[in-house]
Amino acid sequence: MSKANNPGKKSKTRVKVSIFHLLLILAGANIIMLSAPNIGMLNSFLYIPDVYTWSSSIVGLALLGLGFNGLYKNL
Repeated sequence: MSKANNPGKKSKTRVKVSIFHLLLILAGANIIMLSAPNIGMLNSFLYIPDVYTWSSSIVGLALLGLGFNGLYKNL
């Protein structure tokens, strides 16, 4: 009981960040920013059909999902 009622001691939880998952997040965000349909940076100066832009946006969202899924690991 004395450990639970001791306000002076703070428990520190350490978290490890996975570099691979961080790179997946960055790659997914870049793909979405470059090839989003009608607003992407590549669409401003190149003509890219919607089939490619929608599929690359889905791939970018999938990379974001995979990256955020395992980003943080407890030690």
